[in-house]
Amino acid sequence: MKLKLGILDQSPVSHSDSSAASALINSVNLALFAEETGFHSLMYSEHHGVMAYGSSSPELLATIVLSKTKRIKVGTAGIMMRNYSAYKIAEWTKLLGTLYPTRFILGLGKAPGGLKDAVMALNNHKPVILSNLETKLEEIIQYIREEKGIYNGLIAQPVDLKDLPEILWLGSGMTSANEAAHHGIGYSFAAFMNSENGKSVTETYLKEFDETQYASKPSLQVAVAVSVAENSEQAKRNAYGMAYQFLQSRQLVSPEPVLPTEMIEQRILGTEDEEEFFTILDRIITGTSQSVYEKLQMTSEKYQTDDILLLCNMYREEDRMNTYKNIIENNK
Repeated sequence: MKLKLGILDQSPVSHSDSSAASALINSVNLALFAEETGFHSLMYSEHHGVMAYGSSSPELLATIVLSKTKRIKVGTAGIMMRNYSAYKIAEWTKLLGTLYPTRFILGLGKAPGGLKDAVMALNNHKPVILSNLETKLEEIIQYIREEKGIYNGLIAQPVDLKDLPEILWLGSGMTSANEAAHHGIGYSFAAFMNSENGKSVTETYLKEFDETQYASKPSLQVAVAVSVAENSEQAKRNAYGMAYQFLQSRQLVSPEPVLPTEMIEQRILGTEDEEEFFTILDRIITGTSQSVYEKLQMTSEKYQTDDILLLCNMYREEDRMNTYKNIIENNK
C-alpha cells in the first residue's frame, strides 16, 4: 500500500557547523526536494532557547515554504499554545488558509517548546497558566469558524474562508487523543516519544471522534523517527545524534546540536544513562531502505492510517537526505 508520507523538520543544527542559517537553508532545500519527489506534507516544529534547532517560528518557515511550492501540504508541528493568544493564532491561520487554501495545516501542541527561562520570556515573564489550553483550542476553532458569541462578536481577519484549514492536535497520550476526538480535529500521535501504548491511544481517537464538530471525519497521523543506510548497523549509528537529543529532552536538558556518533559513545557508554539511551535508540526505525519501508508499512497497519510523518536528524546532512530519498523511492 502506498503511504501518505510527510516530513517533520526540526531544522536540526549539526555540531560540525553549529549554524542556524545553514540549518534553515537545509530546511528550504528539503522542502523543494519533498515537493518534487512526491511527499504528502511538511511539518515544522517550534523550539525556543536551544542551539539544537534552527527555527523558533514554524508559522514563518511554513509561510516561506508555501510561497516556494505549489502542491505539498505545509504546516506547524506544532504551535505551542501556552505561548500565544488564541486570537493571534487564529488570525495568521486564516491568513494562510486564505492565501493557500487546502494546503496549510495548523498543528497545535501543549508542550512548552523550550525550558523555563524561554517560556517565561515568551509570556512576558509571567507565570504560565496551563489549565486553559483546551479552552484556548476551543477559542481558536470559534475564531476560524467565525462563530458568534465570543468577545461580543469579535472577528479574526480575514473572514469568509472558502475552505477551513486542517487542524491537528499533537500528542503522545490518552488525554490528547480524547481532546482531539472531542473537538473533531485531526490527531498527530508522536510514536517516536511513546510507542508502548500507542495503539490503544490512537484507537481511542478513532472510536471517540465526534463527526459533528470541526471536521466530518477523523484524520490520524503517526510520527516516527527513522534512519536509513546501506546496512542496519550504520543506520543505527547514524541515529545516535537524534537519540541523544531525545535523551537530553527527556532529562529536561537543553538539546545540543547533533553530535557525531563517536562523541556520544564517549559520553554514554559505561554511564547511568547508557540503558535509557539505547532504549530510546531502539524506538527509532533503522535499517536498509527496504527494511525501513517494510517497518513503515507495519506501522501503518498497526495504527490504521496511511499518514506517516518522518523525523530524521543527522550529524551529516547527506545522511538525512539519503534517508528521505530512499524512503520516498520505495513508496512509488
